[in-house]
Amino acid sequence: MFTTKGAKILDGTPNYLVVEEVGEIDSVKHFEELLYEMKEYIEEKEIQSVSIVLNEKEAGYTEYTNLLEAFSYQKQETQYFYKRELTPFEVLKVKSSFEIKSLEDTTTDVFLKAWTEASAGSLNTSTPFSSLSVEKEFEGMKSELGSDYKKNCLVIFYENQPIGVTMPQIEQGTHDEGRLFYFGLIPSFRNKGWGQYLHKISLHLLKKMGATYYIGATGQNNIPMQRIFQANECELIERKFIYKLIA
Repeated sequence: MFTTKGAKILDGTPNYLVVEEVGEIDSVKHFEELLYEMKEYIEEKEIQSVSIVLNEKEAGYTEYTNLLEAFSYQKQETQYFYKRELTPFEVLKVKSSFEIKSLEDTTTDVFLKAWTEASAGSLNTSTPFSSLSVEKEFEGMKSELGSDYKKNCLVIFYENQPIGVTMPQIEQGTHDEGRLFYFGLIPSFRNKGWGQYLHKISLHLLKKMGATYYIGATGQNNIPMQRIFQANECELIERKFIYKLIA
């Protein structure tokens, strides 16, 4: 499915499918063929949440956006993408009052509860996964990341109390691109200045995993996360547009 050169797909079938980059499309007809191909795959697998992400140039082609509308896709969100080189990072130790445990060291119930609470009040209301429950997103993530997913699922503790989650990973199809599948703090622990510090810790974890650079994204309305990116010397590199399949 979707074999166009350069395409990047996050496949958490049957829970979600995100075409993050459509690849090298050489004509409107080619794009239409890909949408038909996707339609067949989505119906066959009964995928619940489907999104296509276009860059600014692609979103500027009226023919593309008209085709998306014809296939029942609607524009949902503008996302800001940031980049940070990780090679210059020095070793950063976690403060003694904080502890980060993977799913290998804690329970699925603790992890899912922390993730659910961290998602409450999110300003990223129209992301590709926003219509899914945490449980379904978790199942999709396991499908996407494979058998080693537990090492990517981390709970952040403060004085032995869960306060949030971070999910560092090497982007599928790359050797050294670091991503955070999710990063967030439980509402009662926000606005304490911890977000910047714990995001920086997450970047160091990515470096330990072998990432040489980091790509992060957030919605245009999520000003607090944009400020965290800026504080941790992440550079805004592009804006992209999410089109979601409406059932």
